[in-house]
Amino acid sequence: MEAGERAAAGAPPQEISFLRDPDAALIEEDAERNAEQAERNSQMRDLLRQRRHRKEQQPQEQAEQLEAFMAVAEESSGAARPAAEESQPPWFVPRPHLENAVLRLHEELLDFAQFMKHTNDEVHARRQWVRTIASACRTMWPQCQIRVFGSFFTGLSLPNGDVDVAILDVPCKPPTAMKMLADHMLEKGEISWLEIIESAKVPVVKLRSQACGLRADVVFNVTDGIETSKFIRERLKEFPQMRPMLVFLKYFLLQRGLHETYGGGMGSYLLTNVALHFFQRHPSSRNSAQYAATSLGHLLYDFLKYYSTEFRYDQYGISVLDGGCTFSKSERNFGGKGGKKGSNVQLCLESPLNPSVDLGSPCFRMPVLRNLFHHGFHCLCHLFVSRAPAEASLLCPLLLDPLHPVITTRHQLLAEQPVALPGLPRAGSGAEVAAAAADTEPAAKRQKRSVSEGTDGEEDEEGPAG
Repeated sequence: MEAGERAAAGAPPQEISFLRDPDAALIEEDAERNAEQAERNSQMRDLLRQRRHRKEQQPQEQAEQLEAFMAVAEESSGAARPAAEESQPPWFVPRPHLENAVLRLHEELLDFAQFMKHTNDEVHARRQWVRTIASACRTMWPQCQIRVFGSFFTGLSLPNGDVDVAILDVPCKPPTAMKMLADHMLEKGEISWLEIIESAKVPVVKLRSQACGLRADVVFNVTDGIETSKFIRERLKEFPQMRPMLVFLKYFLLQRGLHETYGGGMGSYLLTNVALHFFQRHPSSRNSAQYAATSLGHLLYDFLKYYSTEFRYDQYGISVLDGGCTFSKSERNFGGKGGKKGSNVQLCLESPLNPSVDLGSPCFRMPVLRNLFHHGFHCLCHLFVSRAPAEASLLCPLLLDPLHPVITTRHQLLAEQPVALPGLPRAGSGAEVAAAAADTEPAAKRQKRSVSEGTDGEEDEEGPAG
């Protein structure tokens, strides 16, 4: 008995489990799974340790070769811009020292206007193209006068813009004169393409130079365009900040197909008067201190805001005479064609040269234009609030498309064109034609012609304003 008690006292105590058999089985399975996972983790750590060890054992020559490759790449790039800049539009100039996004927008608008400005070669080519047309007209009508008007005259022309030419004192009806000019220039091989539009409100013949590819719209015995161009030129002197703004707005509309009057868009003359009204009513035009503190960034923001959310198209019309004002549309019986059925978004703008004419009447896509201005306004809000980085353009890609042909072919515009019809002569370059004419023309006649060209008016054969 004593021996049995001693054996019982030396044995380890038995564990007493309070778990049911199914629960105990589950715990045992969990322990097995944990052990398996711990073994896999250990194997993974061993593999990672071996990989790190192999990388440390790689020869130093490979690293040196990589460094040499990078050095060659940097040298070969030369003066090329970084990849971040290569994706930017061609006019963009980074200004990291300007933290204010509004001031950066001001600078970029100036850069864009400068990029769009005609070069000296382009101005010379346009003048030569006008001289070619003038020479053809004076051959048939010696007493005629040639006047340049439109965007080239005012200095608001885009690089791909045509030249507007008015031929005055022509002793025949415009349709006859257009056909005579077209026949004469075709015979001389001076044009590669033409289109005569007799059904337009102002009949026009559209020509394209064979020597350089420039286009021209020629009208006969019509002076309205000359007067409107002079009016715009005077207003640009009054508000010089309007010029870069208009260059941007013209391209802003052009890339969306809203710049042509015949398509219900906002043509150049209407857009200029719309901008003029905005500048006339802006507080900076009446306060010299505020004028000095207002940048183009502020003005573009205010312009888009005014014509998208503030101006009441359903109630008021615009007049730019005598400092500008608005008037009730119902009192003047101005309304236009309107946009979509039931829409009250229709621009009404009194012609400054003929107050009885509503320039906004043909702009039947004004609802689309207002939505576009609204889009531009919210894009600027986003850029200002989000503090857009100084390394990226503020105009692209939200407002402008840098891949539009007007941008991508900016410096590829002057190119010789094929002849209009097989068998027609091919004209030489503008310089060759001018030189040949100068060599064959008598000195007295050249002197007389140069004097007559000078007295015809300062606008003929001259370049853009400013």
